[in-house]
Amino acid sequence: MRHRTLAGAIAALGLLAAPGCGISGDGELQTIRDEDLQGLDETTTSTTATTAPATTTPAATTPPGATSTTIGTEPVDLYFVDGNLLQPVRISLAAPVSPTRAIAALLTGPPSGEAGIGLRTHLRPGLVNFPVVESGAGYASVDLETDAFSGIDPADQRTAIAQIVLTLVSRPGIGQVQFTLDGEPMRVPRRDGLQSDPGDAVYKDDYVSLLDPAVVTSTTSGTTSTAPTTTVPPPEEPSIVPDDATPPT
Repeated sequence: MRHRTLAGAIAALGLLAAPGCGISGDGELQTIRDEDLQGLDETTTSTTATTAPATTTPAATTPPGATSTTIGTEPVDLYFVDGNLLQPVRISLAAPVSPTRAIAALLTGPPSGEAGIGLRTHLRPGLVNFPVVESGAGYASVDLETDAFSGIDPADQRTAIAQIVLTLVSRPGIGQVQFTLDGEPMRVPRRDGLQSDPGDAVYKDDYVSLLDPAVVTSTTSGTTSTAPTTTVPPPEEPSIVPDDATPPT
């Protein structure tokens, strides 16, 4: 009995090992066709696609450069009262300095600190109707407000006018000043106690006697100011009428 079982097992192994044969569902041997084996002897290569993580390159940034903006300045001589005479104080204002800005700075009064010690002014707030107009003929035109000018002591009016005239003629291109009173030509006190004709221009020579000889030296070519220079906050330029408006005649 044992020998039969062993023999059956060997026979079954032989059938399985036979090439090109297979066992159908009914137990009969069937031939395995070549096309059924097609591709079984090929080597399959498995390729795994590796996606590298996206690399984010930081955007190139340009370090902020040290941008330096230099604002040019101009020296401006403003004239204030020192005792009974006038003394120039030199300040620096952002360039270019128009006549309007120069007079606006003058109307703010003497500078604070050591540079302004002992100085005062006869000019009153609201005295000038801006703008101060400069013409190409070498003169500037200043319109004064009637009530403000009338409020200045008559004994101080010549000195007040001198503060304006000397400040303006110290600017390049200005040699004479015309005055109006609320738009009308006016007389202004000048040298020797005289008054100008209405609308006539006045000059530096009309007020040179009011200058302090200790700080201003008169020469045949003009005056040389030895006034100290101080820096003050620039006043805002009044913007009522453009500076290039036609001056009154």
